[in-house]
Amino acid sequence: MRKEDMILAGITGGMGCGQSTVAGFMEKLGAKIINADRVAHALVNKDPEARREIQHSFGERVFFRNGKLNRKLLGQIVFEDEAKTRLLNRIVHPRMVSWIIDEVEEARDSGNFRVIAIDAALIYEINLEHMFDSIIVVTAPMKKRIEWIMQRDGLSEKEICDRIAKQIPVEEKVKWADFVINNNSTLEQLEYRTQKVYEKLVHITRTPETAHPRSAASKRAAGPGRPGSRPRGAKPASQEAGTGGKGLEKKF
Repeated sequence: MRKEDMILAGITGGMGCGQSTVAGFMEKLGAKIINADRVAHALVNKDPEARREIQHSFGERVFFRNGKLNRKLLGQIVFEDEAKTRLLNRIVHPRMVSWIIDEVEEARDSGNFRVIAIDAALIYEINLEHMFDSIIVVTAPMKKRIEWIMQRDGLSEKEICDRIAKQIPVEEKVKWADFVINNNSTLEQLEYRTQKVYEKLVHITRTPETAHPRSAASKRAAGPGRPGSRPRGAKPASQEAGTGGKGLEKKF
């Protein structure tokens, strides 16, 4: 398979929407999945400079005695202080993006994948939308999101709502998406909707601006956090998302 034929997709949404479940279904269908959260955790354990910067900025207490990062404690620290959130992001995000791009290029060089997808909650928050040929936004009812996160992470409802409030609202991300997958029914239905989107992805023609993800990643939009702004020239949710000259369904 030619590298030029491979599609780079972003899978995003909001905390507890089920984007990683969608990514798992994509992987079953043959996509190469790169999980941004796992990359961030791995680089903290493997990048000595990143570890030193985190320790210098947040103290030795954010690491266990065995050297592993105390993610829960660090999360509590940064979510309570916007300045510390920005500080941690400055340490982690550039390294994470570079690592992800290396993995993308490795997957492309292998010639084994028609679709490479990045599972990343903060695509729009850190202005990476220009890296991708298509972006998929996964949505879910707020009540269900809170229930899932409580079960998964053991956080209180207030902690969950505070963290969700720090992300761009999913309703805004939907306006900018190429595809929207609604996680509002059964797991089987979610898998079916994911398959439909995957079938659309494999027929997309790549655009020149995403041919080199490292160059695209260096482009920084003004910032999509303002209501009504639309990065990547995305269509409003009421319209079809046109890709490669064909009208495609947007919502699933």
